[in-house]
Amino acid sequence: MNTPDPVQPNDCVTPDELREKTEAALANDGFVSDEPEIINTTSTSTSMRSLQSPLQTGAFAPNFRSQRRQEGPRRLKHGIRFRRKENLDGLPWPAAPWTELLCGSGNPDLFEEALDYGRQGQTASLIITPHGIEAAVQGREPRPYQVRIDTDVFSPSDWDRVVQIMAREALYSAKLLAGELPPQVESPFQSLGLSLVPQSMSEVRCTCTCGTCTPTVSCKHVVCVAALLAERLAGDPLLAFTLRGLDGQKLLERLQEARAIATRGIARAHSMPPVAEAGSHAPPIDACLQHFWRPQGECAPSSDATTSEPFAAHALLKRLGQSPLGGKFPLVGLLASIYDSIAREGQNLRDEEAALPPPPAPDDSVDSD
Repeated sequence: MNTPDPVQPNDCVTPDELREKTEAALANDGFVSDEPEIINTTSTSTSMRSLQSPLQTGAFAPNFRSQRRQEGPRRLKHGIRFRRKENLDGLPWPAAPWTELLCGSGNPDLFEEALDYGRQGQTASLIITPHGIEAAVQGREPRPYQVRIDTDVFSPSDWDRVVQIMAREALYSAKLLAGELPPQVESPFQSLGLSLVPQSMSEVRCTCTCGTCTPTVSCKHVVCVAALLAERLAGDPLLAFTLRGLDGQKLLERLQEARAIATRGIARAHSMPPVAEAGSHAPPIDACLQHFWRPQGECAPSSDATTSEPFAAHALLKRLGQSPLGGKFPLVGLLASIYDSIAREGQNLRDEEAALPPPPAPDDSVDSD
């Protein structure tokens, strides 16, 4: 008995017919592929995993970039760098006491990290004014930290008295004009009960937006600014006056003006000699007219003749300042060398003349023709 063929539904399509229809559709679109078909053998679970977010699969650490930034501060281009090779050792006055005041209380690790900040140029700005020090230090945060160091400033009347005291001595103006600031400059301030360099942190106020700076303990950002300040003071000591309320150049101008008034236009290299103290009461002049002009013995040298007060060499040249004339050698230095050579030659001539034997006395016994 013959078995009848199974009845096929009308919408049933065999695999061969489906392949033929697909090829015909691709041919009509102008697409011809000679490459074998790539079959995706990935399992369903793997395919679903590939569609998930990388943050959900753990392919990347959630805090990868933030952890990398926490290893150090954000790099700053064209920042202010600390360039002193000796670090903070061997600083001159007044940079040394300022450094000890601002950096002496911190721990060694914080101090070294602050110096690294300075060497790397993490300071974006540094402004020194009579109103204080303003700086911006780039740390780990996106925005730089704002650092401020304020000092107690002197009143205008105090500065007037300081200038008047300094104007009495040529030493101060000569040293300041030469760009030097010796510790003796503290004397006029100490005579008024003041101090050019603060003696304690009670005269200084340090603040920083990092939130870790306190009145007694400075943060690394403040110490970084203090290191840059010490380097500036070593190169320009007149900033010590600016930190106390009066710009250094203005102080120098006021000092020169006061010196000109005090000396009536005459530049003295030494101070005026003090008035001699009154000794024993001398008899009235009318009682000693007979022997007033007669010598009464040689003058005894003063007991304090060897303790002469210090004076500035070439004070007038230093007061005049640098010459506007150009050249290979500075004119002020050449004139100073010439003056020294003339002085030494004059002393040699004087010594040679003193060493010569005295001339013979004229013989009165020989009658002249």
